[in-house]
Amino acid sequence: MSIGNQQEHFTKEQILDILRHIGFPNPDVLPEPTLETLRELQYRCVTTLPFETLSLRTTATRGVDISLEGIYNRVVRQKRGGWCLSLNRLGFELLHAIGFNVQMTLARVCKPKNYGDPIVYGGLTHRISIVRFADGSKYSFDIGFGNSPFYPILLKDGATIEFFGHQRRMVKVKHNQSRPDVLGNPPEEFWQLEEYIGQDRWTPDYAFTEQEYYEADCEVGNFHTNYSPSSHFYSAFWCVLSKPDGALYLLIGNEFKIRNSEGTQSAIVFTTEQERLDVLKQYFDIELTEEELKYHDQKIEKVEA
Repeated sequence: MSIGNQQEHFTKEQILDILRHIGFPNPDVLPEPTLETLRELQYRCVTTLPFETLSLRTTATRGVDISLEGIYNRVVRQKRGGWCLSLNRLGFELLHAIGFNVQMTLARVCKPKNYGDPIVYGGLTHRISIVRFADGSKYSFDIGFGNSPFYPILLKDGATIEFFGHQRRMVKVKHNQSRPDVLGNPPEEFWQLEEYIGQDRWTPDYAFTEQEYYEADCEVGNFHTNYSPSSHFYSAFWCVLSKPDGALYLLIGNEFKIRNSEGTQSAIVFTTEQERLDVLKQYFDIELTEEELKYHDQKIEKVEA
């Protein structure tokens, strides 16, 4: 790893290794920092790197390593994935090395379980990047939400993108728990990412400001997400991957689904651990090692018919 400006970064060769791993065109040279490059990077990462929590289930540490060395080992050497605090650090490093004007920020996940449920803004546990161009335009870059958009989204109220029938939009909202009367400050405003779920309905995914955060803030959020019983992922077995044709593979617990913009196309409920391992291999190209199987703490016991 190289050190510059008191901050650790991937080496150039590691960056090129990552570009090769995600199948980026002409990966032996760094591309120009253009909007086209930004779009290609997000598309390649989202359709190559799975959002997965296997580190929580199949390692001695029961946690996701978000150090640069840990991320590089996990993604390039072990050919696994990660979650937002690891995948979006990898994304930030790609953008930084290529020469984008990039900033890291943290977001509050607010996706309700059911449409119409009250919107509750969680803690600062989701990491994204903001890229600024010379013309003043700004884009969100996110490769670690599980069903991340295939392309960056302009930070403009109402900006919408569509990919393979899926739609996402960016809107400006005010925090519904802000108390400007307490300190005399204006209500906190967010950029909020929303996804279209049909019938003229949009549901929020997460919300963020343009405040800059630091790796130390990510370490705090990562520790909570790994080890707090209140974390959504504390006992989760997830592996999620978007495919180049717009399909979404979701292995969550003992169920596997394939979805597209029209909804669930197929589903499997596992009755044995071997069935789940077979799906990991067939659909995600992940084959657990003997070491991982030794630490696996949520093996499915055979369910009798």
